[in-house]
Formats: sequence, C-alpha cells, structure tokens
Amino acid sequence: MRKVVSKRAERVASIAIIALFAGVAMFFNGGRLAYFGRHPLNQSTNIETIPVSSPVYAQNIWKGTSIWTPVAFAADGSLTFKGFIEQMFRKTFASQLREGSSNLPHYVHVVARHADGTVFLDEWGHNLRVNSGINWQYNQMAGTTAAVCTYIALSNTAITPAATDTSLSGEITTNGLARALGTATHTSNATSYTLANTFTATGTQAAQSAAILNASSSGTMCFENTFTQASLVPGDTLAVSWTVTF
Repeated sequence: MRKVVSKRAERVASIAIIALFAGVAMFFNGGRLAYFGRHPLNQSTNIETIPVSSPVYAQNIWKGTSIWTPVAFAADGSLTFKGFIEQMFRKTFASQLREGSSNLPHYVHVVARHADGTVFLDEWGHNLRVNSGINWQYNQMAGTTAAVCTYIALSNTAITPAATDTSLSGEITTNGLARALGTATHTSNATSYTLANTFTATGTQAAQSAAILNASSSGTMCFENTFTQASLVPGDTLAVSWTVTF
C-alpha cells in the first residue's frame, strides 16, 4: 500500500514540476506559450484542435527578440505536444529514465554490472555536443571531412561539461577502461543512431564521465557526458551507450 501511495505521489509531483517549468516558459514568452500555435505554417491557432501526434510549428521569438527555450525543436521548427512533455520530464527527472526509453534523443545510458551480472548503476544522462563537435559535424556535411567520431573515452574526473571543452579531463588509460572503438548502430531512415561499448575492468577503477572522439588518441572531441560515479573492481563491466539525434 505504501508503495502504491508513494508512486502516486511521485507522479503528482512530476506533473506539478513539469507544469511549473511550462509556466516559467510562458512567463518568458510574455505570458503566452509562443512555442505552440503561433507560427504561420500552422493550420490553426487553436491549440486544443491540434492532435497530440501532430507536429506543431513553433515560433521561437517574442516581439522580435530571441527567448529562453526549454525544449529542442526539429530542424523545420516543429514540435509535438508529446515531445514537449517528454523533454520537460527528461530535464527534470533525467536520473529516473530507464530501459524502454532508449529512443529518447541526445542521451547516454550507462549500466555498471558486477561479474555475476548484478546491476549496481543504471543511469541516463544528457549528451552534450561541444563546440568542436558542432564544427566537426559541419565539416562532415559541407566542409572538409575528418575521421568519424566513434571512440568512447572515460574519466574519473568530476567535470562540469561545457561547450568549450576540447578534451576529456583526466581520461582513463588503464585498468580496462582505456579509450575504445564503439559499435555504431543505425536503422535505415531513422534520425538517430547509437554508439556503444562495454568496458571490462581489469583493475580497481572508478569512472564518472565519458566522451566521444574521432581518434584512438587525441583527436576531436564531439560529445561529452557525466554520470554517477561507478567504482569497478576486476571483472565488473561498464556499458556505455550514446544516442545521437540529427
């Protein structure tokens, strides 16, 4: 009974906090939710008449000025209601995301297991594309191409990921957690792919941050992430799976 009540209270709290975030977004829009129903491509300006599954084109300015944006829009400026709620939830309760949510964009899934298979860490975290990754992506698409970003590196440094970072501070090079080539998986026509690798500790080693780079050493860092520190002993594994949406 207690568990049922606890779950119910947790859901109520989640909805309340998401509603608060939406209210803050409206405040920064001059009291209006300019994200929905205020774009010339919309067939209707009545938010209630647009189906939940339909893309709604959003205007990301207010009175000709850029505004604070709590969500990510598609390249064509559209966003679904469902997408808005999912993004607000992920920003508020990222640590609660679990298996079954692997299709959520721009996130890293980290799972640590003991040698007997017991999971002692299962966490989702935000996937930050750093500035060097932005420039790398431009070059791959329209500039001078470079090596692909397929190497995963780990660190036990308590970093605060920043767009200006160009390398993973304190990168681990020993105990089975050295930079490794990840396995990329992509479904035809899908707008995302995953890059994953499972590290097996050969010595006592902790890790709490990761990055994707385009070389087995040095190279360009494209993405960066942190997670709850995982303390590994020989035989433990750390599975890191990046989801990148484009």
